[in-house]
Amino acid sequence: MSIDPLDFQGCLLSLSFYQQHRQRHWKTLLPMTRPKMHVIIVGGSLAGLMHGIVIKRLGHDVTILEQHQSSMREGQAAGIVTMEHSESFLKRHDLLKDQPYAVDCSSVQVLDKNLKVKIEFQRSMMMSSWNVLYYRLRANFDALKSPYCMRIPAEPSHVGKTVYDQGKRVNNVHIVDDKVNVEVEDLANQATTTLSADRVIAADGSASPMRQLLQPQLKHSFAGYVAWRGTVVESSVSDETRNTFRDKTTIHSTSGGYIALYTIPGENGSLEPGKRLLNYVWYTNMAAGSSELQQAMTDDTGRQHHHTLPIGKMRSDVWEKQRQVAHDILPQPFAELVDRTSQPFLSAISDIDVSQAVFFGGKLLFVGDALVPFRPHVACSTNQAALNALLMERLLTGEINLASWERQVLDYAHATRLRSVSWGCWYQVGYLSFFASKVKHLATLGRQNLRNGYIWMMG
Repeated sequence: MSIDPLDFQGCLLSLSFYQQHRQRHWKTLLPMTRPKMHVIIVGGSLAGLMHGIVIKRLGHDVTILEQHQSSMREGQAAGIVTMEHSESFLKRHDLLKDQPYAVDCSSVQVLDKNLKVKIEFQRSMMMSSWNVLYYRLRANFDALKSPYCMRIPAEPSHVGKTVYDQGKRVNNVHIVDDKVNVEVEDLANQATTTLSADRVIAADGSASPMRQLLQPQLKHSFAGYVAWRGTVVESSVSDETRNTFRDKTTIHSTSGGYIALYTIPGENGSLEPGKRLLNYVWYTNMAAGSSELQQAMTDDTGRQHHHTLPIGKMRSDVWEKQRQVAHDILPQPFAELVDRTSQPFLSAISDIDVSQAVFFGGKLLFVGDALVPFRPHVACSTNQAALNALLMERLLTGEINLASWERQVLDYAHATRLRSVSWGCWYQVGYLSFFASKVKHLATLGRQNLRNGYIWMMG
C-alpha cells in the first residue's frame, strides 16, 4: 500500500459502496426458496472461498476446483489490508468472530533517508495475511482444521454441501442444455472428467486461465517495475528496527521506487509481539525486455515466470545482488529487513483491463483478480473479492438483477484499477504521468456517478 496525495483518502466509488453497506439493514440469512443450484467455483484462494461461503449459506451446493494439490498452503504470508468490504464480509459471514485475525496499525509514517518523519497521520488499518484469511475462510467453507483455526464453527442446518477439490485444472467450459459443462483435469494422473453446474464462478486469480480461455484477446502489459516481497519475524531484528516500525505503516521513497512496510500476524496467526511478522513490499523500476528483468524472473530451476516468481524459487545470485542494492540505498532498518529475508518472492507489475464480467447469459461470472487485477499499491484485491461476494449474495437473493451486479463490480474494478495506476505513476514515473493518470481516474469516477445517479432517478 502507499499514499497518494490527491486520493482524498480513497476512491469515492469505494466510499459510496461502504456507505451503502453500512446503511443497509442486513437480515439473518434464511434458506433459499428458489431452486437449489450446484455451483462450481474455479479457484480456491480468497475470492473463491468468499463466494463459496456466501453461496453455501444460501442453501446451494458448491464445488471449488483448485490447482494446488494440497489443502495445507504454507509460504503465502503476503500481507493483506482488510479494508471496508473485507471487514463487512467477515462481520456478516465469519463464524469465528471471537478469534482475532489482524494487527491494528494505528498510523502511517513517511521516513526520509535519515529516518526523520516527513509525514505522519493517524489512520488505523487492520493488517492480516494470506495464510490467516485462507485458513479462516476454509474453516467457514468446508470445516478444515488447521493450526490457524482449531475450532470449527457450527453451521446452520440449511447450508448446502461443499467440496474443496484440489489438484484440479479446468481446461474448458461450454453450455449444454442450460447447464455449464466444465472439463476438469486431475493433475495427479492427467485423467479428464466433465462436471455439470447450474452456474460457474471464475475466481482463478490475476493470471486467470479462465480469462485466457474466454477472452484470449486480453493481454497483460508490463508497467515497467517489479515488487520485491518478504517477511521477517519481529524478534529476529534489532531493537532499533523493531522500534522504528512498531505498529505503524511505514514508507520510504527512493530514486525510481519506494518501500512500504507493516506488521502482520505471525506463524499460525500469532498476534504476540515478537512473534508477528514485519512484511514489506519494495518497488524498483526495470525496463521491459531487459536482461535484468529476465534474470530476476527466472527461478532456481531455470524456468522463467511472467507474473510472479514464487516464494522459495529466487536464485541466490539475484537475491544477493538485491541485498547489496538495499544496503546501498535504503536506511539501515529497511536494509536489515531485506538482509534477513530468507524466502523472498517477486512480482512483475502489469495491467489488464476487462469490460465484461458475465458470460453464457449469466451462467458464468468473473470475480476478484480474475475479473480485473490491480497494482498492489492500493491493497484492494481482497477488498474487491469481498465486495463481489457481498454483491453475489444480493444477486442470488433477488435484491439486485444481473445487469446491476455486473455494473457494480465493473465500476469498482475499473475505478480502482485506474487509481492503482495513478499511485504507481506517482512513485515510479513522475508528476506529469501521475497527473495524467489521476485525471483519467477522476473522469471515470465522474462518469460512473452521473450514470448511476441517472439510473437511480429513473427508478
